[in-house]
Amino acid sequence: PTDMQFADTTHSRSSSIILAPTVVFSIVASYGEFFSKAMNLDCNRYMGCYDGFSGYDALEHFLFGFAAVWIIVWLCERFPHYSILSTDYWKSALILVSIVTLAAVGWEILEFLHDAFLFDITREPSLTLRVYVNLLAQPNNVDTMGDLAFSLLGSLLTLPLWHRRQKQ
Repeated sequence: PTDMQFADTTHSRSSSIILAPTVVFSIVASYGEFFSKAMNLDCNRYMGCYDGFSGYDALEHFLFGFAAVWIIVWLCERFPHYSILSTDYWKSALILVSIVTLAAVGWEILEFLHDAFLFDITREPSLTLRVYVNLLAQPNNVDTMGDLAFSLLGSLLTLPLWHRRQKQ
């Protein structure tokens, strides 16, 4: 095989490695968020979504952290002229984790704004605690901290895989 064929095979293989977690995250997130199959009340009843650090919500945020690192790495490899990654592993690792954490914090701020809009602007009635929790994107502080922790954990656990792939 020529060098060009080897480069194409390597790029193709790395794209597959990056594509897999992204597809899994997309499926899990779509099921829960876009098809409304993970409403707080239903999700809590069947999968323990908002019981602290567990359940479907934790899985969603963990997969986000995992997939986001691979997407950033893929973009930096695909467009090296615009790459934000360094040749130093630790510097790049810090950049990757920081970007994923910033995105997770941004998402939590959007959830907060969603809840503020529902109850402060539209004045949604909150007759019972059960109805109140079912309408909220952030039912409590444990949910918010769990979301951030699992996004961070997903990104941190991706780093050794990326480092091993980078050394090859």
